[in-house]
Amino acid sequence: MTRFAEAIYQYWQEPFMGHTVYSDEHLSIVINPQLDEDEGVTILHTLSNAHTHVALLPSIAEALQSKGALDDSGLVTESHLRVALSELGIVMHGADHLYYVPDEVRQSWLSEPDSPAIRKLTADDAMSFSELEYHTSDDDLDMAQVAIDDWAAFGVWEQSGTLIGAASIYPWGNEHIVDLGVFTLATVRGQGHATKLVRAVGRYAMAQHYELQYRSQADNHASIALAEAAGLALFGYWEIPTPSDSP
Repeated sequence: MTRFAEAIYQYWQEPFMGHTVYSDEHLSIVINPQLDEDEGVTILHTLSNAHTHVALLPSIAEALQSKGALDDSGLVTESHLRVALSELGIVMHGADHLYYVPDEVRQSWLSEPDSPAIRKLTADDAMSFSELEYHTSDDDLDMAQVAIDDWAAFGVWEQSGTLIGAASIYPWGNEHIVDLGVFTLATVRGQGHATKLVRAVGRYAMAQHYELQYRSQADNHASIALAEAAGLALFGYWEIPTPSDSP
């Protein structure tokens, strides 16, 4: 079974701490008043045990109970729970695939030398970064969520001095995890540049005592392929409600 750093397990335990209102071998539901409003329904399906964990704000749990969807005297299924949430007007956002560095490749990542074409970006690279953004589609930029002024940003350069890809990380939830965004010019994809970027940023994060997190939507096949090519492993699927002001 794939194992990850302990900090990852500790982080994903936190949302699901609370009063258990239902539990079986496939599904667990807790009430957690500490959830943020925009994460009032938090669902995590972990691959290691094929289990779905659900955390609810008390107000949402009460609404579900009033509909009979959380009747502890009978069997609760994930599909019935999702239908009941939908009837309350709660639409779940598409699940994020959560990838992390597995224990079995950690040392190989740390010992791998960085490519001379990759370095940390600074404010002096702002013009090159803007040029890279200009030649990248809005959809790609929106999915990547890379910013030169994030906690740390890295770029990959051609010998000509052109910036052809970038990645950045920022703290996620607590001091132990950083979330990654990455993109390259469409004209240089398939040449391994993004894979090298991911691994370089991962080495930097681990050297700073952080764990790298890589998220991808289920329909972003190129992103999933990049995670797998870089050696990341799938931890599980995470869902929260779609923001009410989304179109």
